[in-house]
Amino acid sequence: MKLIIETDVMATMRDGVKLAADIYRPDDNKRYPVLLSRLPYNKTYSFDFMRPHVLASQGYIVILQDVRGRYASEGVFEGPYIAEQTDGYDTVEWAATLPYSDGKVGMLGLSYFGYTQMLAAMTQPPHLTAIAPTMSQNSFTEVSQDHNGATELSMWQTWSLESIAANLLERTYTNPKELATKRLILQNNITNIPYTYDSYPYEQWQPITSLFPDFYLFDMYRKPLTDLFWDKITVKNQYEKVKTPGLHIAGWYDCFLKGTLENFKNGQQQGLGDQLIIGPWVHGDFSARSGELYYGEQARAELYRWHLEWFNHQLKGLPLIDSTPVRYFTMGTNEWHSATTWPPANTKEKCYYLNRRELVLERSASESSLSYEHDPKSPVRTRGGVTFMHGLEVEGPKEQLPITSLKDTLSFETEALKEPLNVTGNVRVLLEVSTDATSVDFTAKLSDVYPDGTAYNLTDDIVRIKHVNKNERFTVEIELWGTSNVFLEGHRLRLDIASSNFPRFDVNPGTGGSFFDSTETVVSKQTVYVGGNNISQVILPIVTF
Repeated sequence: MKLIIETDVMATMRDGVKLAADIYRPDDNKRYPVLLSRLPYNKTYSFDFMRPHVLASQGYIVILQDVRGRYASEGVFEGPYIAEQTDGYDTVEWAATLPYSDGKVGMLGLSYFGYTQMLAAMTQPPHLTAIAPTMSQNSFTEVSQDHNGATELSMWQTWSLESIAANLLERTYTNPKELATKRLILQNNITNIPYTYDSYPYEQWQPITSLFPDFYLFDMYRKPLTDLFWDKITVKNQYEKVKTPGLHIAGWYDCFLKGTLENFKNGQQQGLGDQLIIGPWVHGDFSARSGELYYGEQARAELYRWHLEWFNHQLKGLPLIDSTPVRYFTMGTNEWHSATTWPPANTKEKCYYLNRRELVLERSASESSLSYEHDPKSPVRTRGGVTFMHGLEVEGPKEQLPITSLKDTLSFETEALKEPLNVTGNVRVLLEVSTDATSVDFTAKLSDVYPDGTAYNLTDDIVRIKHVNKNERFTVEIELWGTSNVFLEGHRLRLDIASSNFPRFDVNPGTGGSFFDSTETVVSKQTVYVGGNNISQVILPIVTF
């Protein structure tokens, strides 16, 4: 099919600011539904994901738009997502009135341009018919300063430098010589990110302040979570406003997995007809390999087919080829499965209790304890997982360090399994603990240990306890992100407990303060109590067929 391609077509927002879009459409006199994507990375950036030529050749008008204050669009980019509700509404309605549009608008995109869909849907544009947010969050605060109290440190540092800074430089520095100098500084700062993650206080983080002394993210970090400011960029506490059916695509090792799962569950609970697909992928990579593991060609995503089937149904009225609400990939056996809900209904909980370096099915009658030290200046390093950072060898599954080499981590293992164990859903960890600090983090990581002793991480998370009474016992619950993995016969389950996961998360200095605006630290001792009446355990969702 012959196509017409128009570049830098301007859409006027309600305040008069004009946003630029490239439009791909069939070269005929017919009207077609619109597929819209709005992103801050340059509208041409999304080619590989969107495949606009291919979608347009299938009878769609594909519109790729630079968001406010980015690249060819007018206005000021005041910070992530701040203008995306109102601009999303206005753009959808503009697209619906184009002379070659049939009035139905769908949205699709990945990451930031996945979340612009959710924010637009909150405003309920009359012509927004369906969305397809891939690897999308449901708030900004969980990325910034409220991931169970911790901050996704390396994510905001990497994203700010690699994804936002270059175009911001072009709009900030008008003197050609000064701009050229700043470009060189930026490139050097990106190269050296791994060596500056621990440069605190973070409000004075040199790789950013050397370019933008008044960087907008610093102001956002200072706002309390109760500030009404967050409402304009947060969906999770306003789900009742989202009335548009969505196709949600997630990855077990994606940094926005939790938000994507919650976005789907909201749509399903409202009866919108949402669908969910989860593969063994990291952020933005849909291949058959994730991290250090290869899952077979069956793991490779079919994004184009999934998108086309979804929008052909929602925008053109064609029947769904696969109407299954949930399709998910199970690692270990490397197979796809279907379910009607997430988590699947056919699961039951199985508890393994923490004992001395063991995970056991029966709690020991006698109490014991294990302790470790947390030194904020020498934190436990991130090793694989749902990371989004520059300069580390791998994200996703990565071989874990041997237990014997871990001095600031407690590790617990099961015996070798006599039969396969299918863990699918959200894993929970309960700990009975104490600390001699006034503030403390607890991290938990579940890994699959192979018969030869190598271990690969599956899921992990963190909880920050900001105010505690020294040396008094208390209970901690850590809900790990979703996973689906069959621990094969002869494999073991391993649980690691620590007090840092750096640089994925900012380090807790132990003083009650934060490295955002402080440099003081306290070395602390954490104690985990096991056996007896203590509840320390890992709770696994086990699939039953």
